[in-house]
Amino acid sequence: MKATVSVLTLGCRVNQYESDSLCARLRSAGVRIVPFGDPADVAVVNTCTVTAESDRKSRQMIRRAAQNAARVVVTGCFAQVDPEAAAAADGVVYVCGNEGKASLADTVLAILGGEVPENAAHVDPPVGRHGVEMTLTAPMRTRSYIKIEDGCNNRCSYCLIRKARGPVRSKDPALVLEEAASLARAGAKEVILTGIEAASYGLDFDDRRPYGHALAQLIREVQAIDGIERIGLGSLEPTVMNEVFCGAARDCPKLLPHFHLSVQSGSDPVLAAMRRRYRAEVVLAAIRRMKDARPDATFSADVIVGFPGEGEEQYRETEAFCRAARFLHLHIFPYSKREGTEAAAMDHQVPEAVKHDRAARLEAVGAEIRRELLAEYTEAHRASPVMLLVEKCVGGMCSGHSEHFVELKRIPGKAGIGEIVPVLLDGTDGAVCTGHFMN
Repeated sequence: MKATVSVLTLGCRVNQYESDSLCARLRSAGVRIVPFGDPADVAVVNTCTVTAESDRKSRQMIRRAAQNAARVVVTGCFAQVDPEAAAAADGVVYVCGNEGKASLADTVLAILGGEVPENAAHVDPPVGRHGVEMTLTAPMRTRSYIKIEDGCNNRCSYCLIRKARGPVRSKDPALVLEEAASLARAGAKEVILTGIEAASYGLDFDDRRPYGHALAQLIREVQAIDGIERIGLGSLEPTVMNEVFCGAARDCPKLLPHFHLSVQSGSDPVLAAMRRRYRAEVVLAAIRRMKDARPDATFSADVIVGFPGEGEEQYRETEAFCRAARFLHLHIFPYSKREGTEAAAMDHQVPEAVKHDRAARLEAVGAEIRRELLAEYTEAHRASPVMLLVEKCVGGMCSGHSEHFVELKRIPGKAGIGEIVPVLLDGTDGAVCTGHFMN
C-alpha cells in the first residue's frame, strides 16, 4: 500500500505554489496525496505569519493535523519566525521554515521510510540564500502558478514578511521560461507569475535595471511560448506600473488586463506611517497610465483600515481614494497588531470596534463600486464576448473567471475544465455575471 501524505496550505499564492511543488515531487516518488483531514501517514502544514490571526490559525491547523496523521511536519512563514512554538504541538516530528522547503520532499520521504529527525524544531539559517529553486512541470489546477521571486526588500512598519522570507531573490528567466513551456506542454493554458513581491523581480540580478523592467521583459518572453493563452500576475506594488511595464501590458495581448495592487491605504499620512513608498495620487496616476495602455484594465486592491493613528479623516481619505480608483474587488483587513513590528509599538492604536466598523463601511463602498462596474461590464459585453476560463462545470452549468477577473456563474452548456471559451453576458447581481456561450 502506498504511503499517504496530506498537505494544508495557509496564506499566499507563493505558499500554494510551494505546496504544489512538494506534492508533485512526492507523487513522483510514489506517495499518494490525500485531502487534509483524511487519515495520513504524514500531514504537512504550510503556515502563514502575515498577521497575528495567521499565527493563531497556523497553530490551530497544526493541532488539527495531529488528529488524523501519525506524524506532522510544519513549514512556512510561522515555522520560520517561531519554530519552537511550531514544534511544541503534539505529533510534530519536524519543523522547517522557508529556507528548507526546497529539500522538504526528501525529508518527508525519509520520515515515511522510518527515519526520525534528531531535532523537531529544525531552525533554518536566516533566509536569503535560497527560496526559488522549486519548480512545477505539470498543472495542478485550472491556472498554474509559477514562482518567479522570493523575499521582499521593503521595510513596512506593520510587516514581518521580510523576516520570514528574506530579501529579494529572483528565479533565472531561463528557468521561468523552461517551467512555463513545460506547463504548456502538459496542458496549462493560463499561468500566473507570482512572488512575495513580484514587482521586484530582477532587482537582484547583476545587470540590475529600473523597477519593473525585468518583469516587463519576462512577460514579453512568456508571451512567446506556444500553448500559453493567458498570463496573470500576482500582487503588485503600484509603482511598478511605469511606462516600460505598461508598454509590455499594451504589447502582450496574452497578459490578463487585471492587476491586483498592494495599496494598503488611500491616506498619505497613513501610507507614510506604514513606510509605503508612494502617495495616494501616485497610485491613481499609475492606474491612469495602465488604463491608457490597456483601456479595459480592471484593478483590485488590498487595504488595511484602523492602522495606528488613522482617524476618521484619514479613513474618509481612503474611502474617497477607493471610489476614485474604482477597484473591482477590495480585500479589506482591519489592522492586526503584530508583535515584533514597529507599528505594534506606535501610539494612537485604534480600538477594535472602530476598526471593524470602518472595515464594514469600506466593504459597503466596495460593493457599491462593484455593482456599478459589473453593470457597465455586462452592457459592454452583451454582443462582444469575454473569455471564460472554465473552473467548474456541473449539471450543464459552467463557472469560472473572465480575463478581467470577473466571476461568471450559471453559464449553460458543457466545456472541459481548463478550457477558455467565449461568453456573451446577459446579467449581473452586482457580485457575479451570467451569460451564455457564444455560438
